[in-house]
Amino acid sequence: MSKKYIEDNIEKLRKQRDENVVGGYRDLAVKTYEFLALKISEARKDYCNPKNHEISEAVFGTRESEARARGFIKDLKKSGYISVSNAGENRKIRITKEIDF
Repeated sequence: MSKKYIEDNIEKLRKQRDENVVGGYRDLAVKTYEFLALKISEARKDYCNPKNHEISEAVFGTRESEARARGFIKDLKKSGYISVSNAGENRKIRITKEIDF
């Protein structure tokens, strides 16, 4: 994914913020980010490893949206807001920069 593509997408998200779109992509991405930040804070480490169904329940209110939760994690990672290392039980999700959209 090119830097230009990422910058264009972040600009679209900033516009959603300015228009206060609730339940839109930006709103759900921010909720996912905030949940991860909370889990890192609770773990008292620089990373967390919540299960996808936990993220789904916190953001969407149901366990049924695990695939969507994985999508938001992937997008936040590609955009440079979080880093994800390892997988499964050893996955470590870290916040790399503050939300600016």
